[in-house]
Amino acid sequence: MFKTLSRWLAGILIVLLIAFALFSRDGAGWRWLTKGGWHSSARIDRLTPQEQEWAGIAWRYFVNNTQPQTGLVNGSDKQPRVTLWQMGDTLIALLAARELDLIKEDEFDARLTRLLGTLNRLMLSEQRTPGRLYSTQSATLIDFSGKPVKSGWSARDMARLMLALRLTAERAPQYREYLDKIILRWNFCPVMDKEGELWSSSLQNGQPVVREELRLGESEYAASAFRLWGFPVGKAFTPPSRNVIIYQRSLAVDARDPRTTWQPSLITTLPYMLPGLEFGWEPPGLPSEFQSTLRTRAERVWLTQKSRWETDKVLTARADFSLGQAPWHVEDTVWGNGYAWNTLGDDGRDYPRLSQVSTKAVFTLWTLWDTEYTDALMAVTRHLNDPQKGWFEGRVEATGDINKSLTLSTNAMVLEALLYKHNAGPLFKHGLMEQDSYFSRRLANEFNPPGLCLPGERAARAAP
Repeated sequence: MFKTLSRWLAGILIVLLIAFALFSRDGAGWRWLTKGGWHSSARIDRLTPQEQEWAGIAWRYFVNNTQPQTGLVNGSDKQPRVTLWQMGDTLIALLAARELDLIKEDEFDARLTRLLGTLNRLMLSEQRTPGRLYSTQSATLIDFSGKPVKSGWSARDMARLMLALRLTAERAPQYREYLDKIILRWNFCPVMDKEGELWSSSLQNGQPVVREELRLGESEYAASAFRLWGFPVGKAFTPPSRNVIIYQRSLAVDARDPRTTWQPSLITTLPYMLPGLEFGWEPPGLPSEFQSTLRTRAERVWLTQKSRWETDKVLTARADFSLGQAPWHVEDTVWGNGYAWNTLGDDGRDYPRLSQVSTKAVFTLWTLWDTEYTDALMAVTRHLNDPQKGWFEGRVEATGDINKSLTLSTNAMVLEALLYKHNAGPLFKHGLMEQDSYFSRRLANEFNPPGLCLPGERAARAAP
């Protein structure tokens, strides 16, 4: 009798311990189990004291660069301008800061409230789309010289902010109504055509030019973000592609010729790793074959960089980065415009001496792939910071010098990668728009439709 009772008590205790392990930390253990953490390639666990310190350094950038009147954060250190992509980064970094206990709930509310107010009043372009670049001090549209401008939009940048708004609505649902209202102001008629292709506009010689800005990798990521809001962006999920061989490995690249489209065709790390951090390469509502393709392409992108280390002994983690002088912004690629390991400035020229081990690429690879190679990358990256300012852009491949530029996106990516590790898996639980949301109810009002080519409204315009 006593032995039987002891066994029952021991069994109950084991069940309670398992339940506690699975459902503590907001269900991190359950996510670890259901998302395949038991056989995952990723680092999925509580942050160590060292990693918590890394997160605090990244958050310091946001503390230093927040504009109190708007809540917007400077895209580069002390430079009062920001893109929509960087606004999305800001929201994700803010979520990470709260969930990693870098800020308290009252500071989270104060910062998010300022951001929501600004985003709901954000100056729009002449087409009623959000613009390409904003002043962080006034939330008005500007060019890179700081002069007022009202034309142009980027579907890529819109997608990043749209994804961040959905993630915020999921992880902080009490603010969902105000997040929905941001999107309800935007005009999507010029952004998406009838076939679900996404278009962007920029000024050239003072005249607006509309073109397909997105290329393979970026296009599927942007389409996934639009899909979260219910947009039928079918064509954007399947950009034209062809294969190239690097180190005996086949990689898919965009098939459009940059010499005729004036848009670079690139493979860089982030477009392939962000779907891993956010969805586990399983964007909701999409066929399993497409999800499998996303994962396979991501594996090949990181393995190709690993092969370069193994074959040529060159540590490689390629992503775009900023500089403190011309060419200012660089696309550092695995493959770009016809060549492996191309390093392209915004002026279209190749700058091989500028290529670097990118801090944000290192953190994403290190988080998603727990290997000797990513440990080697982190060993040369972990000291690339100023604890009072944030994380630097990276380490130059050719010389080992440090690129000490400080940017919002790099520090946001450090926080997002560490949040993935702390979260025990992808950041989204569901992702798709809720049927009882303000956004869905507003679209269902057939007597007062927004008329902005939102999901379920009249068809978007034909392709240019």
